[in-house]
Amino acid sequence: MRTIIVTTDFSGPSLNAARYAAGLAGPLGVDQLVLYHSYDNAPLVTDAPVAEDDVSLAYEGSLLALEMVENEMRAVSDRPASVKILLVTNELPLVLGVERLAEQWEPCLVVAATTGKGGLEKFAMGSNTSALALSCAAPLLVVPREARYDAIERIVFACDLKKVSKTTPVAELRFLLERLHAELLVLNVAVEGKRFDPDVIPEQYKLHDLLDDLDPTYHYTESDDLVEGIADFAEDQRAGLIVSVPKAHGFLERLFRRSVSTALIDKTETPLLLLKEKE
Repeated sequence: MRTIIVTTDFSGPSLNAARYAAGLAGPLGVDQLVLYHSYDNAPLVTDAPVAEDDVSLAYEGSLLALEMVENEMRAVSDRPASVKILLVTNELPLVLGVERLAEQWEPCLVVAATTGKGGLEKFAMGSNTSALALSCAAPLLVVPREARYDAIERIVFACDLKKVSKTTPVAELRFLLERLHAELLVLNVAVEGKRFDPDVIPEQYKLHDLLDDLDPTYHYTESDDLVEGIADFAEDQRAGLIVSVPKAHGFLERLFRRSVSTALIDKTETPLLLLKEKE
């Protein structure tokens, strides 16, 4: 059973992400959507016991809110009767809760919104989503707060031409291209003015060996900021999805720690799919 896990905190952005996941389920051939809410809202350690009534109320309230989100998802689905939506809520911290669900269902995607519980609008991603991006073993689709699902015609794969054999998600890209009937644009953004690295040339050959049978177009550009360069390219090409394999001290770190990460979300409505490096 092909499954997508959708996280929600019932905020506007997370409701939008749930609608997006429901729209994407049909083209990806998904049979089940697991809609998950963590009502863990007590980060401080305390010796005071939590009343069972309080836990029960939190559970019942969360379940009722999940049913409302489910109705929104079915309203935008092109297969509302054939896609099963499973509602799950518990007191586990979000990351642990998603991890447990991923072990159970082996999802093709985990979907999260760009802002977390606190509505941290000044950050490109809320703390919950950034924590998922760093820990989630499954592919994580980050949906910008204004994105609306539409047919994805172009996919941008952003790569840095390092460890190409290890970091090029050939199988995942092939799956997306076949299911979405999309065009693949392979993008490398070099730091503007940086001295040319001759090691890039053999990595380019490896990249072509891995991806040429997917009939991509290759694009090489420069920017003084890699994240902004990727965002601008995706917007110029009217891409429906950006795919990246984050690395330590690389794209993901820049995405979270620098103010330009806000520009990536604010300047484009392009969803971002984060994949893990191969072991």
